[in-house]
Amino acid sequence: MKLSLRFILITFFAFPFSVCFAQNQSDNFIYAITSIKKEGTEWMTLRKLNTQTGEFGTTLLDGSDANLPLFDAFTQKRIEHFVNDTILKNKPQLIFGSGTAALAFDKQSNRLFYTPLLVDELRYVDLNTMKTYVVPEQSFSKASNIEFQVGNAISRMVIAPDGYGYTITNDGNHLFRFNTSGNPVITDLGAIEDLASNNETIHNPCGNAGGDIVADDNSNLYLISASNKIFKIDVNSKRAQFLGIISGLPQNFTTNAAAVDDKGNLFIGSSTYTNSYFIVDPKTWNASPFIMMGQIFNSADFANSNTLFSKYSFVKANNSNKIKVYPNPIMNDQFNVQFNNLKAGNYMIELSDAVGNGVIQKKVRVTQSLQIELINITSNYNAQGFYFLRVSDENNITVFTQTMVIER
Repeated sequence: MKLSLRFILITFFAFPFSVCFAQNQSDNFIYAITSIKKEGTEWMTLRKLNTQTGEFGTTLLDGSDANLPLFDAFTQKRIEHFVNDTILKNKPQLIFGSGTAALAFDKQSNRLFYTPLLVDELRYVDLNTMKTYVVPEQSFSKASNIEFQVGNAISRMVIAPDGYGYTITNDGNHLFRFNTSGNPVITDLGAIEDLASNNETIHNPCGNAGGDIVADDNSNLYLISASNKIFKIDVNSKRAQFLGIISGLPQNFTTNAAAVDDKGNLFIGSSTYTNSYFIVDPKTWNASPFIMMGQIFNSADFANSNTLFSKYSFVKANNSNKIKVYPNPIMNDQFNVQFNNLKAGNYMIELSDAVGNGVIQKKVRVTQSLQIELINITSNYNAQGFYFLRVSDENNITVFTQTMVIER
């Protein structure tokens, strides 16, 4: 019997996604570095936000409390004397210094790694004891042999599924990595390279500074700058792909904090805008307000262990005028992919089902200004529902995505 498209929609959204997310995303909370009070500018308070109820719990740590001790991560002894390890020599003895904007949650060790903005060292909070530790003999300037300056201050951080922590300097010239098990060691992986196809550079220390980093399930990094621009970074090749700008945000909203919620969406906050946090759909990069049940605080960084799903996290289609797919819905197990004045070269057309299983993978070589490829769906995949189409170039860079519907 032919099922209605409405039934397909209900089945698709109610079942496959909920099963996938339940298996992969377990954090329904976000750790947040916020201002002490709403509209404040000192990022010294650690709070925990429930992303299902929209409520903050009690304050976990008040970084303005000078009585909170710091401990040596190696000796476990309390630190009594501090060296001049900060640019302005300003409050390095406070657990969050004079402010922190880089926070990352390591679920395996149950630690929150962070770096105060003006202190050149790695620290972490042991969430089992709520004690705060300094990693001795490790600094970002020492790892990269550079002078630690305000422009090199660490303001974004994430723990990826590969078990490493990552941070990127504002100028994009240093991708740092540190291990989260044993004694952490900071390594400078070097500069990030812009893809030739980018029309925006990651090496803009003004326009693409600040913000935050999240990871996907393949340990790719997504840098969301304070100016709401998105870069996808392949850690192995150290290449950055500019994906676009988050749409739907208020004019004065700057993205300073980002994490992934338990539904696989991007959850973002701002240090300048306190009317709302926002949920961003990674398939479209469109933002919508998040309904809070309690007070909203200016936020400098978010952290949890959830990741974007690479099989659902489609980039903005920068080639929507150069690639067209029809018909959609697919009625007779066939559809066309039309290339219009696309750069000549080799491309891969991939169709995946709702849980990421590959249905079709076809290599094509585009040689003409107008070229149409007929795609046949085999009888082995006859289930109606939603599917995801991806077209990538010979460097495996996504150039086009579209949601497809098969209806019978």
